[in-house]
Amino acid sequence: MKPIYIYIILLFLTSILVDISAQQAITLEEAISTGLENNYGIRIEKSNVEIAKKQNNWQYAGAYPSISIGPTINGTYNERSEGFNKTVLIQPSLRLNWVLFNGFTVRINKSRFGLLESLSEGNSVLVIENTIQAIILGYYRIVLEKERLNVMKEVMDLSKDRYDYVKNRKNLGAGTTYEVLQAKTAWLTDKSNYLNQKMIYRSAMRELGYLLALKDIAEFVPADTLAPVLNNYTLADLKSKMESNNRTLKNQYLNLALLDKNIAMEKSARYPSVSFSGSSNYNYYPENLNDNYDNLKSINKKFSFYTTFAVSFNVYNGNRVQTNIKIAEMEREIGNIRLADMKHQLNNRLLNMYDLFEVRKELAIVAHENLETSKLNLEISTEKYKNGVINSFNFRDVQRTYLTTALYELTALYELIASHIDLVRLTGGIITEYDNTGTGSGK
Repeated sequence: MKPIYIYIILLFLTSILVDISAQQAITLEEAISTGLENNYGIRIEKSNVEIAKKQNNWQYAGAYPSISIGPTINGTYNERSEGFNKTVLIQPSLRLNWVLFNGFTVRINKSRFGLLESLSEGNSVLVIENTIQAIILGYYRIVLEKERLNVMKEVMDLSKDRYDYVKNRKNLGAGTTYEVLQAKTAWLTDKSNYLNQKMIYRSAMRELGYLLALKDIAEFVPADTLAPVLNNYTLADLKSKMESNNRTLKNQYLNLALLDKNIAMEKSARYPSVSFSGSSNYNYYPENLNDNYDNLKSINKKFSFYTTFAVSFNVYNGNRVQTNIKIAEMEREIGNIRLADMKHQLNNRLLNMYDLFEVRKELAIVAHENLETSKLNLEISTEKYKNGVINSFNFRDVQRTYLTTALYELTALYELIASHIDLVRLTGGIITEYDNTGTGSGK
C-alpha cells in the first residue's frame, strides 16, 4: 500500500505546484497599463478618433472642386426613305464643378470638423477615465475578496482546531458527543463560507480579466493591499478642479460650440451661392460606325469646351431660412440649460462624495480599532476556552464577532478607496494620477 500513498502525495504536491505556477502576480499599475492597451471600449474609441481626424480636412469641408472623367457613347438611328441612318459618337470628357462661395459654409464645415475631432477625443478620454476607474475598483475588489478569503480560512482553521480539540477530549473521556457535534457543525459552516468565498474571488478575477480583455486569464495574485486613503481634501479646491478639469463638462462646452456652428450654418443660407463648372470633350466618330461619315469629318477628332459661371440668390422660400435660424438658436439655448443642469448635478455629487469620503475615512479608522480589539478578544477567549473558563457557545460568539469585524474592516477600506477614486475622477485627475502610459492624454 505504500507506493499508492506515495503516488497520492506526489499527485497532490504536483497539483499545488501547477496551481501556483498558474497564478500571476499583478500590480495595479500593470493592470491599468494592460487595460489601456487591450480594453474593447478604448480600442473602439481610438478608431472613432482616427475617423474624426481623417474627416477633419478641407476636402470634406467642400473647399475643393470635383473633377470627373469618363467616356460617353451616343448612338442615333434616324429612319429615312432609303433606310436607317446610323450615327455613333464616342466622346471622352473631363468635367469640373466648383462651388466658389456658398455663404462661408466651407469655413464653418471645417471648423465643425475640428470641433467634432476634439469631441471625439473628449469622448475617448471619457471612456479611458471610466475604464481606469473600473479597473481600479475591479483590482481592489480582487484584493478585498482575497483578504476575505484569508479571514474565512483563518476562522475555518480555528474551527477545525476546536473540532479536533473537542474530539480528543471526548476520546479521553473529558468531552461529550454534543460538544463534538456542535464543533463539527461550526467547522462545516465555516468551511462552506470559505468555499463560497473562493467562488466569489474567482468571479472577481474574471471580471477584471474582461476589463483587461484577457481571454485566457490566469489566477491573478494582487501585489497590492487594501490601505486606508487618508488624504485631507478641501471642498473649495475640489470644486475648482472639477470646474476646470471635469471631462463631462468639457465635452458639453464642445457641444455648445457645435451648436454655435449650426446657427452660423443656417445663417449662411442668406448669402448667395457662386459656382463654376467646365467641361472638355473630345469628339470621335468611327468611320465604320457612321453612315454619314463624310459629313462628320469636319468635326471628327476635335475638342470642344464649355464653361459656366453661376450666381444664385435665395429670394424667398416661405421664410424657411429664418425659421431654421430660430430653431438653431433655440437648440443653443437648450444646450445652455443642459450645461446649467449638468453643473448643478456635478456640484451636488461632489458635495455628496466629499461628505461620504470624510465619513468613510472615520469609519475605516473605527473599523481598524474594532478589529484590533476583536482580535485580542479572540486570542484571550481561545485560551479561556481551552482552560474551561468559557463554554463553546461563548467562544463561538467571539469567533463570529471576529469574523464580522474583520470583514467589516475590509469592506470599509474598499469603500474608502472607492470614494477616493470617485473624487479623483469627478475632479478630472484620474488619468493624471493613475495613467503612466500617456494613453489618456487628451485635449
